[in-house]
Amino acid sequence: MTKQRLFLGALGLVLALAIPLAAGPSGAEWDQMKKDFYRDFANADMGVKKSALERIAAVNTADAGKLLISVYGAIKRDTDAQEKKIQVEIDDLENTLKSLRKNPSALSAGEQDRKAKLEAQVKVQSDAIQKIKNESKNLLDTIAGAIGKFTDPAAVAELRALVINKNSDWADRYAVLSGLISAKSSGVGSICLEAAKDSDPRVRILALDALLNLDECKAAESLFVTAIEDPAQWQIRLCGVSGAEKLRSKNGIAAMIRQLKKEDGRLRDDISGALKRMIGMDFGYNALSWEEWWKTNGDKWDGKPIGGGATAGKTEKSPGGAPGGTTTEPPTFFGLKITSKKIVFVLDVSGSMLDPSAPPEGADKPPPVVSGGGNGPAPAPWEPGLKGAKIDVLKYEFEKTMNKLEVKTTFNIIVFSDNPLQWKDKMQTATPPIKAEAIDFVKKQAAAGSTNTGDSLEKAFELAGNGLHDKSYAALVDTIYLMSDGMPCAGKWPTPDEVIKKVREWNVLSKVIINTVGMGDKALGPGNFNGQFLQSLSQMTGGIFVKR
Repeated sequence: MTKQRLFLGALGLVLALAIPLAAGPSGAEWDQMKKDFYRDFANADMGVKKSALERIAAVNTADAGKLLISVYGAIKRDTDAQEKKIQVEIDDLENTLKSLRKNPSALSAGEQDRKAKLEAQVKVQSDAIQKIKNESKNLLDTIAGAIGKFTDPAAVAELRALVINKNSDWADRYAVLSGLISAKSSGVGSICLEAAKDSDPRVRILALDALLNLDECKAAESLFVTAIEDPAQWQIRLCGVSGAEKLRSKNGIAAMIRQLKKEDGRLRDDISGALKRMIGMDFGYNALSWEEWWKTNGDKWDGKPIGGGATAGKTEKSPGGAPGGTTTEPPTFFGLKITSKKIVFVLDVSGSMLDPSAPPEGADKPPPVVSGGGNGPAPAPWEPGLKGAKIDVLKYEFEKTMNKLEVKTTFNIIVFSDNPLQWKDKMQTATPPIKAEAIDFVKKQAAAGSTNTGDSLEKAFELAGNGLHDKSYAALVDTIYLMSDGMPCAGKWPTPDEVIKKVREWNVLSKVIINTVGMGDKALGPGNFNGQFLQSLSQMTGGIFVKR
């Protein structure tokens, strides 16, 4: 393929912008600075590009701020267009590869050669996308950081006006606000109070998250309470729950109880967990019990947990999730109880999955939760006595999960070794025929190859919406179940630290929980199992890690 270069395709439009002058350089000086900037920014060398941006930022005027904002939007649009074009090519290649990957051991020599060539092409295209993303992020981070350093009153006023102007492009508003927040600019709290009412969910989430750590947090109480019952985006509702819990808001408790009646998925755990920590009672998902208790005791609540902790007055939890208090047990995956209705299973089928697996000691007891446990229910006991190769244990556990998965659930599967293989292009509804097809897909997987965890999680986050791509912020996934017996050693991010860093970036707006299952034994070697990596993934996302 033709070598991809990140180039500002919209520079012509930026050049044509009439930018009014403010205090600072003279008109002639500013015109020359812009000419020098466009010349250097078109250079292929990333260092030259960054130097050009930093020179403009140093001007510290409203004009410079406007120019950087224009450049930011142009880079974002140009990058997205390039990524989409290459992704279409990758999708075509992946569709061709699907049939070749279903049963690799049955391929003829010619088919194996074709498969290898197609996978090589996918890697070239994937590397091109990653190069574009890395260059773009480098430049966008530079601009966002520069924006936050503006101190000229006219420049700051211009930036504030852009953030709260609902007619400006959301990417521009997001970029400016990110810069102001990261630089802790003067007055950013008041800007966040306005941005927390933004019509775009991404800008709103950014502002609400920032307010949690700003002096204006208390002033944002009504915004957090309103967010709890947002009708469109569960991530906004999650921001509201976090704010109400931090502020110990009575109005927030009432809103959470009302919303608990409507929730039917992962957010039930987040709401019931917050209520339990705030009040010190535990009525699980039973909104009617929470409501009755609050009607009787809400006026007397002083902002502290009853009896000093969340175990006081504990009642029967209703894990099935119905407001009336059903006791239906949810499906489990390696003991992890599944309460989400938007799931991606990311399953390791690398060569080490052929190693034997025996039930852990104390298999008749729930597996220990090593990473805090998040808001979800405690894991169920392991099934005693199950032995065999790890891949066989995985297939057994997955089939058991599928058989109990509720029809309201949407899900997808990504299996991985050297490369990830996604089961379906889109999320699937857990009807009996679809579940049978999913079981068959996993059963046909043969263990072989290395462990490409990073690329596999990237695909899962792409299903989740990735947060910042156009208006496709559909929030189709809120929970990932990752099962692996090894640590990352292949793909674009072949080390645990690299994968952790990328997940943190992907999850800024997605707010996906990653529950992790580690299968293996550290005694077999460091490449066989890395509990610390899986524990870190779950802990940083609010999930649960268990070891089989």
